[in-house]
Amino acid sequence: MSENPHDVDAARARIAAARARLFGTLGQVQERLRPANLAQDAVETAAQGVATVARKGAEAVRSRPLAAAGIAATIGLVMARGWIGDILSRRHETRDPATGLKHKGKKGSS
Repeated sequence: MSENPHDVDAARARIAAARARLFGTLGQVQERLRPANLAQDAVETAAQGVATVARKGAEAVRSRPLAAAGIAATIGLVMARGWIGDILSRRHETRDPATGLKHKGKKGSS
């Protein structure tokens, strides 16, 4: 059984072309998997996600401004509840005369 030299040469050419494509693909994969490229892709993906959320949020506020204002006010009150509680609890306290408001007299006298 003899092999046709043209078939062998064609097969070798196909093998060489396949090997070149494989090494080209491996080079692309290595480039994509470099830490700097992975970090850049992650940053771009995060930025796109933030932009999408911001756009959707702006659309929601435009479509329902009163609901958005109510939600923002509720969040503000929840975050300031300690401060508001301190203000309200001090309103009913009486000040100790020794540490409270000092009586200001005329200049030169104490």
